[in-house]
Amino acid sequence: MISPLSLQQLQGRFGGELVNGSVQFDRVCTDTRKLDPQALFVALMGENFDAHDFVGELEGQVLGLVVEREIPGCKLPQWRVPDTTIALGQIGQLCREQFKGRVIAITGSCGKTTVKEMLSAIFAQRHNPCVTRGNLNNQFGLPMTLFGLSADHDVLILEMGANGPDDISYLCSIGKPQVSAVNNVMPAHVEGFGSVAAIAKAKGQIYTGLEVGGTAVINADDGYADYWRDHMPEGVRSLEVGLGHQCGIHADNIDMDEHGCPSFDLVIEGLAHPVKLQLLGEHNVHNALVAAGCAFAAGVPAADIASGLGNVSGVAGRLQEQRSPQGATIIDDSYNANPGSVGAAIELLAQRAGKRILVLGDMAELGADAEEMHRQIGELARERGLDALFTLGPLGTAASVAFSAGRHQPLHNYRDREPLVAALSHELNKDTTVLVKGSRSARMELIVQALTGNDGEDN
Repeated sequence: MISPLSLQQLQGRFGGELVNGSVQFDRVCTDTRKLDPQALFVALMGENFDAHDFVGELEGQVLGLVVEREIPGCKLPQWRVPDTTIALGQIGQLCREQFKGRVIAITGSCGKTTVKEMLSAIFAQRHNPCVTRGNLNNQFGLPMTLFGLSADHDVLILEMGANGPDDISYLCSIGKPQVSAVNNVMPAHVEGFGSVAAIAKAKGQIYTGLEVGGTAVINADDGYADYWRDHMPEGVRSLEVGLGHQCGIHADNIDMDEHGCPSFDLVIEGLAHPVKLQLLGEHNVHNALVAAGCAFAAGVPAADIASGLGNVSGVAGRLQEQRSPQGATIIDDSYNANPGSVGAAIELLAQRAGKRILVLGDMAELGADAEEMHRQIGELARERGLDALFTLGPLGTAASVAFSAGRHQPLHNYRDREPLVAALSHELNKDTTVLVKGSRSARMELIVQALTGNDGEDN
């Protein structure tokens, strides 16, 4: 934290009740396995846990408590509130109000973590950014990022995720960004929203959450760009990025090397700046444009943006190359999946020489059209000429059947990882490239570990 806070400050600003007096604190914890005697403990509640069951044992291990109900016999200072999750955000809000630097927020169906890492690399050249760690991008994680702000930080880069209609609006009310971007909208977490159009509306809250004078960076190549333009708040500036030359920031002369890493001219205010990405896939040009737009809106010189983009080496579980003991190339894209990101992965794999195998775990939370979306992925993999498709999970059957249509080869659809790995191992040699992808629930990183012999501890 930039400056310590007190329970009395919180109660005076947000209400609630003080029990056993007040206490000052400059750090917060929520996990009873990671206690800190100098921290305030917030007792969160979820579907399968209630930290209130343990707080009575925390005297001497934390400074004070945030709770929803009375803790019999506990002498620790407490702030008693109706909802400890909301209270966590309120503490984060006070930390954000202490910060005077630039604040950038990113959301989107896929690629937002890559955009965040690109922004981090751009700003790290001349600044000291505070950046969302890992995937701590929800109502629990975003406040934890704000708690990590210090007087040395001069830029705050926030990744915002959403599983429901009002999540982004809530996160913006805490983080209060000055520059915001929606990277893209694709079928992801459809079950929580009802439709892709509803996802676009929810993601667009990152723009309506801007105050007068803020800047909205719009991906002009996204199908919902017109929707965001039409719903932009009064007094918010727009900066459009994309492949079209009409965009304020665009890419020209895109070229792919033999590994699938793109280079291009980043055109800002009519001047071209060469960029060579260390990341796989042409889709990362789009990610780079969104990052460039956010950085430029925050005042970074164009030359620094171009050099910073070239410094990004990738994120674990997102198109990272490894080798199997047999010499095969294993591309680990296991972190998550939706139809759009799987389509981009197929395009990348299709450009490789030799035998090309896609290993796909079920894509989760796609709603009523889940089976049809898996079928379409199987068709795309067949049309792009991939040599084999191995699928894991019940929905993968639709993809496998579509891929094998008209081919004289067996289906490679599995319900368990072990037989999939055993069958796939027979296909591996130095002329084979395997790309592994799937939703978090499919745990596809375990397949990568089995194929490479890497237990993941280095990731």
